[in-house]
Amino acid sequence: MLNKKLVLLIFLIIFVTLPSIADTIQGLPLHVQKITNNVIRMWVGDYMSSTAISAIATQKGIIVIDTTDVSSIDQGFRKIIAKEFQRDDFKYLINTHGHADHTNGNGVYNDCEIIAHENAIELIKTNFSNFSEMQKFFDGFKLRLNEELNSEKLTDNKKALINEQIKFYSIAQESMKANSKPTFPTKTFKEKLTLDCGDATLELFQAGGTHTTSDIFILYKEKGILFTGDIMADKWLTDIPGCLANFKIQAGTSQDYITLQQNWKELLDKKDQIKLYIPGHWNAELSPNGFQDRYNYFITLIDAVKIMSQKGQDLPQFVAAYTLKNIYPQLVDSPGFSQSNHIGSIYHLYSIYSGKISASLEIQKILQKDLFIAQFPRLREEILKARDKYFILEEDINRVGYFLLQQIKEPTGAIALFEFNVQLFPNSWNAYDSLAEAYYTNGEKAKALQLFKKAVEMNPKNENGKNFITRIEKEL
Repeated sequence: MLNKKLVLLIFLIIFVTLPSIADTIQGLPLHVQKITNNVIRMWVGDYMSSTAISAIATQKGIIVIDTTDVSSIDQGFRKIIAKEFQRDDFKYLINTHGHADHTNGNGVYNDCEIIAHENAIELIKTNFSNFSEMQKFFDGFKLRLNEELNSEKLTDNKKALINEQIKFYSIAQESMKANSKPTFPTKTFKEKLTLDCGDATLELFQAGGTHTTSDIFILYKEKGILFTGDIMADKWLTDIPGCLANFKIQAGTSQDYITLQQNWKELLDKKDQIKLYIPGHWNAELSPNGFQDRYNYFITLIDAVKIMSQKGQDLPQFVAAYTLKNIYPQLVDSPGFSQSNHIGSIYHLYSIYSGKISASLEIQKILQKDLFIAQFPRLREEILKARDKYFILEEDINRVGYFLLQQIKEPTGAIALFEFNVQLFPNSWNAYDSLAEAYYTNGEKAKALQLFKKAVEMNPKNENGKNFITRIEKEL
């Protein structure tokens, strides 16, 4: 019997050629990779994590999987696909999910049937509703990149990456101005959809809940190729993995996870037929073992949190004991996994199965400088009046407070949040210590000194508090 790994190796050697730089698009290096005689994959850039779009030539027309952020790049891709296949009968565009970097170029294929999960439409609407905010983001991001380029001693690869990103986001910004209206899917599905294209059968499976609620798997049955979008990867080809850097159960409902588990299991049952896994960005790879491991982690965690919630067990104790290292150690250093992502998955699942709302997640929804100051007092009162509706974790509130203090540079908001934490957990020395640090950052040193002394009184081993007390007394 022929070894299965050897079969896969032979397939890769025969059918998957190395990507070549055929030309440039909008001044960015263009890569075209031939997967099989009728499947190609394309992307721009040598260093940045850009979307890789795929195209399949079938008897009933050409199928394109995903677009990019930039319609002018997708226009170039469309011409290359037609040239590669010596035909231009484009039939379908399939979006693996609704994020802008996979749907903004949909208008280039408005003569095709555009297929996506039904939840993609709302996400595309959201993308375009934030038009002015995205323009500000592009301006700020390019400014930070230019500052980094001019102020630090960088490696040649880092310089090349930054220059690519500046070029790409400049093009994306201009493209958004020229194409400010979305092109929505014309055909959607909920759980499964099969496309019969004569010599090619594509099976589409709902896969939402880890990345977005709109993610899908796409199986090209005859060639044994599974397109997985931005859900997962287990190898990075560059130092910047992009959105594939997080594998986290964060977006679904209980029914979504039931369907995802069934669909994922069905694909695992077909694993002998699947020869190649293709993620949605060019600089990531996914192996059969990586696909299996992530499924095992997914069902293990869901079952454990569901049981814990139903039994009414203590959430902080569960989080402390149910670490990634304890339940699935082989994934500790795997791409997309971190203890913080793991904890986030637990909180999301706990909210689903307990029926309670995460207070910290509600607070995170208003984490913008002006928005937080305006809306936090109302949210604070709402949480205090209906504490049974929420699950509130001291360390979570504390973490969000430091994000306000250090990242958003909003000490007034951080003080309000840390005071809320003290009110919720009056016996926590760390809550007082964090509040003291916020007052110190805001220049209120006498108030900070008072609070640091209280934190040290509550915990004599609090070295951070002791150091601040010494510093403040000298400064005062």
